[in-house]
Formats: sequence, structure tokens, C-alpha cells
Amino acid sequence: MIKKRLSADRIAIESLNALDHLTFAGKNSLGVLKYRPSVELEQEAIEINLDTLNNTISKVISGESSVVIDALFRRGGSPGGAGPKIYAGYNPKTDSLISGIAHLPEEYEHWIVKFAADEDSKDSANIELAYYKMALDSGIEMSECRVFTSDTGNSYFGTKRFDRIGNDRLHMLSAAGLLHDDYEHSTLDYGNLIFQAKKLTNNAQAAEQMFRRAVFNVLAHNRDDHSKNFAFLMDAKGVWSLAPAYDLTFSASSQGYHSTACAGNYVDPGSKELLELASALSINKPKVTIDEIKGIIDDWKRYAELYGVSKISIKTIETSLKTIRSRF
Repeated sequence: MIKKRLSADRIAIESLNALDHLTFAGKNSLGVLKYRPSVELEQEAIEINLDTLNNTISKVISGESSVVIDALFRRGGSPGGAGPKIYAGYNPKTDSLISGIAHLPEEYEHWIVKFAADEDSKDSANIELAYYKMALDSGIEMSECRVFTSDTGNSYFGTKRFDRIGNDRLHMLSAAGLLHDDYEHSTLDYGNLIFQAKKLTNNAQAAEQMFRRAVFNVLAHNRDDHSKNFAFLMDAKGVWSLAPAYDLTFSASSQGYHSTACAGNYVDPGSKELLELASALSINKPKVTIDEIKGIIDDWKRYAELYGVSKISIKTIETSLKTIRSRF
């Protein structure tokens, strides 16, 4: 099954080569084409109160208020995903946040701050931070992340944007865009992602990195691993690289199983499927990688306690992780 999909991907990657002949819009562009509104709006940096903004976002989600839409638009709106998010400028020296505008003042960095969806637990930001730390220790490349805590004790997960260098933009292409994949009804396999990572970047290390992400997502019960949650970056010289990992946390897809299959298995993949992937795609020392990441995930409780996850969430997640562990 994997070999058939990989063969089809070779056709897809050839069509991607046409990107090399497109005019790149330059370092200030997010993509090949750049959108500019017909009416130029003045952008002013506004100090953010996360609790206030979280409350107004809840009204928008529940349909109680439409007035706040304009305020959210001025702050950058939501860049997508299941939970609401805002663009923000963060100054690590002063620990201050301002609304996200295209050209941030000096010493401010482009960040994304996430707000919990209605179905999320109150400590979802802490859970994602613990997963971020586990991923780093698993050898997975990620942009800097942290939890912002408000005066009232609410926690918000934030991540520094990896598609920005200062106020300049890098071109980013998701796996969904690359492979024309409908991420909500995907037939994608991690074999496709590993193959494309190596082919597009011409770098075997990118394939190894993608394999690590597959192992981590399987072991850590990150089932919202759809094709929009994997991406590639192209610099101003047209050189492609694998983008840092993002949205790594304990999660389930709307169907309850993995959004991306592992050697054809969406429901309960384990070491058998991961080793099959590694064999088909010439991944070096896959068992060592699996054992290494398994050891990190086995230490979930320590990470969770260190980063403020509640006892209830620790136990709930630990129960799921033990079930997965039985397949290794």
C-alpha cells in the first residue's frame, strides 16, 4: 500500500517542480501570491489583555456578539484551526504583548497565541507545553513555545512564528497544499510525508525528522495529525526545508483515529507499522528512534507535573498512553 502511494507521489512531486518557474513574491510575502486589501487600514499596536480577549472570543464562538469581529480583525483575526488564535507581538525582554501588526516595533517578535476551544480542558495550554518539551527531548525541531499566564491565573499557549525573520516573511506550503489533500477527508499516509520531505528538500535528514514526528504522534496520542499540520518553507533563494513541527499535543481527530495513516493503519498503529515505514523509506536505525521516543513518552507524568497539568488530565492522558504502549 505504501509503495503504491509513494509511486503516485513521484508524479505529484514532478508537478511541484513547476514552482521553481513561478515568480517568487519576495521576502515580504507569505506565499507565491500576496494579498493586499483594496482599502489600506491604519494599524496601531494595541496592548492586549488576554482574559478580556478570551471572553470576547467566547461570545463570537457562541454567537452572542458580532461587534467584536472588527476588534479581532484589527488584532489579526484567527489564522485558522479548530481553536481561536490571534497574531501578537511579544517582547521577551519586557514580557509584554501587543496586537499583531505587519511591522512590529523593534525587539518585538511575531507570535501566535491560542485560546482554548469550548471542548478543551482548562489546562490545555499546560498540556501542550508539556508535549512541546517532550517533543524537543525526542529530537523534534520546533519553534519556541511558552505559556502566557494572566493576572487571574488563566493560561494561554503561545508559539513564535517560524515563517517570520524579523518582519520579513518566508514562503510556507502545507502538506495539504503540496499534495492537494483534503485534510478533512484525507487518504494521506506518513509514508507520503516522509517521501515528500526527502524529495522536496533533497535532504535525508528531513525524512528522518518526519519519521520522528510519526513516531511521536503515534506514541503520544496526537491524532489530529492532518496534512495542514505539516509544512515546508522556501527561502528567497528558492531552497526548500522542512518547517518546524507544530500543534503537537494530546488530541483526537473528529473521527477518533489518526488523520494520517501509518502504513495504512489509521486506527491503532504501533511499532509494526512504524518499522514497515522505515523499511520502505530507508530510515536509519528506526528501532533506536522508536525506543528513544518511547522512553520520553513513558515519562509523561514528570513532564506534566513540571508544567502545571492538572491531576485529572495527567491520569486521563496516562491511561490512553498505556493503551498505545501495549502495541510496542
